[in-house]
Amino acid sequence: MEKNLIELMELLEKDRAVYAILKHCPYEILRKIQIKHYREKEFALEQGEIHNTFYIIVEGCVDIYVESEHGKKYFLTSYGKGQYLGELEVFRQIPYVSGVEAQGKVTVLEIEREVLLSWIQMDSNFSEYMIKTLCDSTYFMCNNMGKNTLYSLKQRLCQYFIENTDKSGEFKVPMRTETLGEQMAVTQRSINRVIKQLKEKEIIEIDKNSVTIKDYSALLEEREKK
Repeated sequence: MEKNLIELMELLEKDRAVYAILKHCPYEILRKIQIKHYREKEFALEQGEIHNTFYIIVEGCVDIYVESEHGKKYFLTSYGKGQYLGELEVFRQIPYVSGVEAQGKVTVLEIEREVLLSWIQMDSNFSEYMIKTLCDSTYFMCNNMGKNTLYSLKQRLCQYFIENTDKSGEFKVPMRTETLGEQMAVTQRSINRVIKQLKEKEIIEIDKNSVTIKDYSALLEEREKK
């Protein structure tokens, strides 16, 4: 048995998430799936390029972003174990609508387009998994788009502080304004403007790498204001 297939079988034995995806995968498909290990910052897929490979993440985490024509990157979300990349583009053989960058070391299963299409036809377990996870992903994106459309930047930023507050009672939120700008698809200047307003109202206090919430009740009130 070839080395790659042996490693894949060992992975199936020890990893429940991978087993749930591959448990009914036909042998003729299984032997064509490649396990690839990438070092830190080595795994990346460029927005606008065509890739005829489908990727399933089995270790590590990757960031999904869109890049403007001026080269500014806006963070969309992160994918981890069990999530996959390239499903829309591989089916239609169209350029990637977003870019992908690994946060650190990452291990993926790589499946060529023709192998993927055969797998979907032959394995109802995998077909069901794809449908369910595509629905989950679509729901998440629509929900996120709704928030970005319906709520102001100030409301979204207040909600971010509330959701990420340290529950120990310190009300301290780690923060980098450039990262927040990417997550919320706005400029760092816009983030700084809202943070300045909250600071002037003595609702928050700014440290070098964090925000301390001084008045939690006032923060909740600011979140409700248009």
